[in-house]
Amino acid sequence: FASRLVAWILSRIMGASVEFRIGGWKCLRDVVIKFKKGAVESVSVGEIRLSLRQSLVKLGVGFISRDPKLQVLICDLEVVVRPSNKSAQKSRSRRSRTPGRGKWMVVANVARFLSVSITELVVKMPKATIEVKELRVGISKDGGSKPALFVKLHLLPIVVHLGEPQISCDQSSNFNHGGYTSASHSSFASMEGTSAPFCCEELSLSSEFGHDREAGVVVKNVEITSGEVTLNLNEELFLKKKSSSETFSHAANVVESNVESSTARKPQKKQTLLSVPKYASMIPEKLSFNLPKLDVKFVYRLHHLVVQNSITGIQLKSFKSPSIEDVGESTRLDILMDFSEIHLFREACISVVEILKLDVVSSTYIPLQPTTPIRSEIDFKLAGTQCNIMMSRLKPWIQLQSSKKKKMVLQDGSPNPETLRSTKPKVIMWTCTVSAPEMTIVLYDLGDSPLYHGCSQSSHAFANNISSRGTSVHMELG
Repeated sequence: FASRLVAWILSRIMGASVEFRIGGWKCLRDVVIKFKKGAVESVSVGEIRLSLRQSLVKLGVGFISRDPKLQVLICDLEVVVRPSNKSAQKSRSRRSRTPGRGKWMVVANVARFLSVSITELVVKMPKATIEVKELRVGISKDGGSKPALFVKLHLLPIVVHLGEPQISCDQSSNFNHGGYTSASHSSFASMEGTSAPFCCEELSLSSEFGHDREAGVVVKNVEITSGEVTLNLNEELFLKKKSSSETFSHAANVVESNVESSTARKPQKKQTLLSVPKYASMIPEKLSFNLPKLDVKFVYRLHHLVVQNSITGIQLKSFKSPSIEDVGESTRLDILMDFSEIHLFREACISVVEILKLDVVSSTYIPLQPTTPIRSEIDFKLAGTQCNIMMSRLKPWIQLQSSKKKKMVLQDGSPNPETLRSTKPKVIMWTCTVSAPEMTIVLYDLGDSPLYHGCSQSSHAFANNISSRGTSVHMELG
């Protein structure tokens, strides 16, 4: 009777139906919450257990506090997301609120006593299903003059299925074929069944939150470490299925949409410029990301084509700092990216494109005044670049591209793009530099035997959109 009474009270408070069984004074079982409206349709939990433990927290030099922790253990959590109804969505104006220091201190002091551990998490969406074997959340608080909240999130492994559920990610590693292959229907079906669209072995996220009087909650430092990631893609993921009624309505409204786009272009750009400083404040002051290996496999099932690409040693670091220039105050964002090896169209030991090292350095200046455009400088440095033009691998894709029929495009009465290019304001003004000290090009025949060999000791490319005429490109080969 007590469990029914508590479930009835929670249903009245939450506006949803709540059902559960009591398995002890600190255990709940078979928890089911069904929401009548909102993005989440239902939440079901197999078991929820509570336990108390103590954790050591360093408050300063030589001071250690032994805080109690309320550990929440959740098993078999399933979240079902309701399909979105675009016609029922209404735009609501929300007031921007910056939580005060008092509220921040209350939340930080309460959250440091909480620890969450979830096993077997499943999120079901209309077009995808996300599975997480284990999820742990740990929260701690620094006791300095400016207290900070540290949040650690650990997930392993993460698997994403599209459409109907498929075989687990543990079996996806059996698919190790690369490059361009031609297989029978039976072997091809087995390869599809043992590959998930997305699989990540492990993901660890550590973030530090602080409070500022003007900006409110500020993200200071974010560290992300990921295990090996595998992407298995096919042509159906990039095709949009439309019904006949949607196709007819789209064709009927082409002229109307083109007329409205010309009038709505200016308000959209103005709104974009106004929202840039807002999103810049959400960028963490320091960000680091490490990914040991990324495998991307694309399968064209209709023509039995398979392409394998891999990138190893991905590292990203970003730093945000204030900057003062002639145009006014701005936020400077420096991004450093390193890639150890890049292999495209790989088969056996030879790839169509091989890059032993790639360094990317960019500096972006985001002005606080929305009327000033964003300035960005990007520098690419390639080392050990080799391009193997293998006709045996490229020929099927060239034939596939040439066999596609050209679709008819309705022309509208919009102004000449050359005139719009000179009059519209630029949101981003960028400059790009690409340098490749050593570049080798090898041409192969249909039997995969090298025919011609070329080498370039110095290659440079410069591009920018600063000029009013549009994008300009300058290249130097030596």
